[in-house]
Amino acid sequence: MTGPGGASRDGDPAATRVTLVSQFFPPEPVPIPLGLTRCLRRLGFAVDVLTGVPNYPTGTVHPGYSHRRRTVDGLDGVRVLRTPLHPSHDRSTVGRVANYLSWAASSTLLGSPLLRTADVALVYSSPATAACAALTARLRWGTPYVLMVMDLWPDSVFATGFLTHGPARRAAQATLGRFTDLTYRWADHVTVPSPGLRDTLVARGVPAGKVSVVYNWADEKIMQPAEPEPGFRARLGLTPDDFVVMYGGNHGPAQGLDVAIDAMDGLRDLPDVHLVLVGDGVSRNALRSRADQLGLRTVHFVDQVTPERMVAVSAAADIQLVCLADEPLFRITMPSKVQTIFACGQPVLSCAPGDAARAVRDADAGFTSPPGDPARLAETVRLAHATPRARLRAMGRAGHDHYRLHMSESANARLLADLLAEAAAKGRGRPRRNREQR
Repeated sequence: MTGPGGASRDGDPAATRVTLVSQFFPPEPVPIPLGLTRCLRRLGFAVDVLTGVPNYPTGTVHPGYSHRRRTVDGLDGVRVLRTPLHPSHDRSTVGRVANYLSWAASSTLLGSPLLRTADVALVYSSPATAACAALTARLRWGTPYVLMVMDLWPDSVFATGFLTHGPARRAAQATLGRFTDLTYRWADHVTVPSPGLRDTLVARGVPAGKVSVVYNWADEKIMQPAEPEPGFRARLGLTPDDFVVMYGGNHGPAQGLDVAIDAMDGLRDLPDVHLVLVGDGVSRNALRSRADQLGLRTVHFVDQVTPERMVAVSAAADIQLVCLADEPLFRITMPSKVQTIFACGQPVLSCAPGDAARAVRDADAGFTSPPGDPARLAETVRLAHATPRARLRAMGRAGHDHYRLHMSESANARLLADLLAEAAAKGRGRPRRNREQR
């Protein structure tokens, strides 16, 4: 069946055909998979997409689709095959497991039209069960695949609070551990978005030569140096001379933004220092209550804005805050916010562990403070406040230069393209079983 948008395919029969396997894809708000299809097509690949029926982030199926039926539609000239799943994105463990497993099963059973004839599959592995269809195609037809590991499984599953203890956790941990090991073993190559995650996979037995760091680049058409939004400071009652620390993004437990609120409590002697929190999330009300409890008039909450507007809004601040809770998993996490801030040429105040802080130091793009320590964060804000504005702007330019050299689309898309081409070439040299003729 054909769904909204109509189907279409790249027309060059000589192009290397890539099937992107991702449980999530637009119209769901997931920019990375769509960005992958666009950059690969610009580099000459023919791209198809195997994905699920759109239901993220609400768990409600988007209009025009049914969670019970396979559909084929098109987006940006790419053929998109959507297979059924159990729609769920609440806190229910059973619902989330059903969501992941139902799509793993349907994509494996119904995705063969794309995987059997592909030269290579590219798996956007978040969740890790998304690799099931590509793994089966590798074993059944010899279709090679490159695995993009976005989250460390099974660790990230339990870090979210699912199956925290008992026999169910032990069984799930063993099963998921064996499954992820299998996906690594049969992948032609594995990519990760941070150096720390690469080190972890190598320590777990994945050959070092099989794992490459491919950073998630920013949307460079939007995320670039910009002029401040006129009137933004004035609407918050701020003057041009006030020192503004801004955080933009999700307000959730993973971000641990309470440390920033408590740090502001230690900066009462600097009334020109302000913290502006832009966005929304499950922790926002608690953060607002904490600021009210402390009587902090220098903490401001701004509703979520579009990415296009956020560029100018963030340019109205003096420094951008990157904040993560002090959890072992976050030490090997590179939040996409780092690339976004670098791409926009703004200085960074990192209150995060591991890779995020290391990137700021390597780029000389700002300041770092240990996660979860409000006293140390307050000291770091004092240091940033005392830094001349010209020096802060120089830090922003250094971050932008670091982004262009190491984290940009031009640097990472070419690396990914080379890995896909190499995997496809190896696949052509292997016996291919029961494959349809193109």
